Amino acid sequence: MRNRFYLACFRDNLGSSISFHCIDGKGYSTNVDKAHVYTLSEAQKEWDTAREYDQPISADHIDSLAVWKVDHQLIPNKPLITADVEEYAAFVEGKWDGNDVYWLNIETADTSTDFLKASVLSRANVLGLSRSYIVIPYSLADQVKRRTFSKEDYKPRVMVQGAGLKMPDHIKRDRRKKINPKSRFNCPSCGKINWQFNPYEFDSCSTCGHIGDLT
Repeated sequence: MRNRFYLACFRDNLGSSISFHCIDGKGYSTNVDKAHVYTLSEAQKEWDTAREYDQPISADHIDSLAVWKVDHQLIPNKPLITADVEEYAAFVEGKWDGNDVYWLNIETADTSTDFLKASVLSRANVLGLSRSYIVIPYSLADQVKRRTFSKEDYKPRVMVQGAGLKMPDHIKRDRRKKINPKSRFNCPSCGKINWQFNPYEFDSCSTCGHIGDLT
């Protein structure tokens, strides 16, 4: 195993994706490629003085399980079909995992946030699709896809202790306390932060009343 770690910030998770401390301390992001890389000794030092929601994790394990997702804020949210484009992708309208959209795979008749599972659709394919899908050029989504890591794939015994890290005493004390069972979402309508039990899709906004489409 290589001597590489990322520092997660569970407070800033978005949907099912874990957030990480960015390179040189420049904020937080669910984009794994923006995460700062620490050696084992650096990661242990960070953890020794960390907050209860900061967690160093083996970068090798994260890289092996990372999934390419697309933030709806970076792509058109209305159908875009043009005469000069031959390849398209389709995502479910009004359904998000955090900010990430669900892509259609026509072979399995299923949807997934994993962009690599999205079907590359021809012009003929998209003409017969339901109006519940938004069709855009495949290249637009491909250009802004990013690697993410799901909290469902986080295995501390393997990715933390098994990677050589030792839990600090103050973290042990903090984790004996009740953990917040809710996940943080930004409302896709007004942008306000909402906390909810559903970790995968946006439910509703307590500020503007926007209701997510969970169908």
